[in-house]
Amino acid sequence: MSENKQYTFHTSGSSGEPKIIKKSYECVLAEGQDLAEFFKFSPDTVFVSTVTPDFMYGTTFTVMLPKVLGCKVDEERVLYPEDIKDYEKYVFVSTPSFLEKLAKYNFTFKHKPQMIISAGAKLADDVFEYLEKISLGVTEIYGSTEAGVIAYRQCARDNLKFFENVTYKNNTIKSPYFDEAELTLNDEIEFLQNGFVVKKRNDRIVKIQEKRVSLSEVENILNASEFVEKSYCLKLDNKLCAAAVLTAKGQKFLEEKGKLELIKLLKMSGKASLCKKWRFLHDLPVTERGKINRDRITEIFNTNITYPNIIDFSINSDFAQFKLVFPLSSNFFKGHFTDFPILPGVVQLFFAKEFIKDAFNLDFVSETVKKIKFSSVIKPDTQVALTLKRKEKSIDFMFTNGDITFSSGSFVL
Repeated sequence: MSENKQYTFHTSGSSGEPKIIKKSYECVLAEGQDLAEFFKFSPDTVFVSTVTPDFMYGTTFTVMLPKVLGCKVDEERVLYPEDIKDYEKYVFVSTPSFLEKLAKYNFTFKHKPQMIISAGAKLADDVFEYLEKISLGVTEIYGSTEAGVIAYRQCARDNLKFFENVTYKNNTIKSPYFDEAELTLNDEIEFLQNGFVVKKRNDRIVKIQEKRVSLSEVENILNASEFVEKSYCLKLDNKLCAAAVLTAKGQKFLEEKGKLELIKLLKMSGKASLCKKWRFLHDLPVTERGKINRDRITEIFNTNITYPNIIDFSINSDFAQFKLVFPLSSNFFKGHFTDFPILPGVVQLFFAKEFIKDAFNLDFVSETVKKIKFSSVIKPDTQVALTLKRKEKSIDFMFTNGDITFSSGSFVL
């Protein structure tokens, strides 16, 4: 690449509209050179990644850094843990959304990676500790598309520390990794004895009912609940919306008490009371760069069909199963066989598509469905299993309960 050529990147847009960021080759090269000196990986190290080189994080850690070091890069992007090849000496570049699944399912590598590198969001301390056990080292990167790398931590008990060539003063930073003289941080940080922590993102402040509300603050309140594993809040149509992933205790409460009682309980916590629309998901959808997929969450909220309660789920590269309950209070039961409510076939097809999108991270599901068969009726408040099997050119679905098959079919890809 010519040294006069610019890189063009897009911000994630997770907290608003994506922006186009241009950077000179010299800035990206300087970042790679400094990181090579920081990590000192040997040339026989292979870089394996769940992220693509289309974004700043991917470019830095799967293109420029290995190029400066003279290391090989596995060009096949890892989508599932079982995709990782049998390398003996390698660096694993990933995101918190992927890495937390390793901890959740107690995944271990055949050979411990020399380093796990994570960026995009803060790693939960318990996830960080788990990664330390299954690798030879972990580095969490704090940075942005505009600024490049800013700080790091290499221990779950540590706070963030600025990289050597990054200077901070009055909420602005200077470094050789961007072309501007200085950049203002969008985050509010707090300095402690051993480094600093990010308190909140100032660009996630919205106005709800004439009040300034920090979306991050509401998420922190929800995440502190024993019923919520993680959450994401956004403003839609002047309403505060909350998407939440429940803990095992939260799932049990939802199953036994119902959605309305769970919402009532969660709204008792401070500013969570401002949330007017709720969705309880099996996981927060993410983009290929590991950022929260705001567009997908917006799509879910804009769907006026009541989502089923998710009791349990299991997902891998070509198979997924969700245990679901469709409550009698769901809006699609109203006016549909009033004296004998059943789950409409069109709703079954709709949710088969919805769960296919999120289970296999597909942006589009074909409208072509083959071999559709409705064998038995699904009544309200009955626990059913939705099983999805991915094939080369299709995805089969089946709604069952034990030996009973309610419906089945195949979406053509």
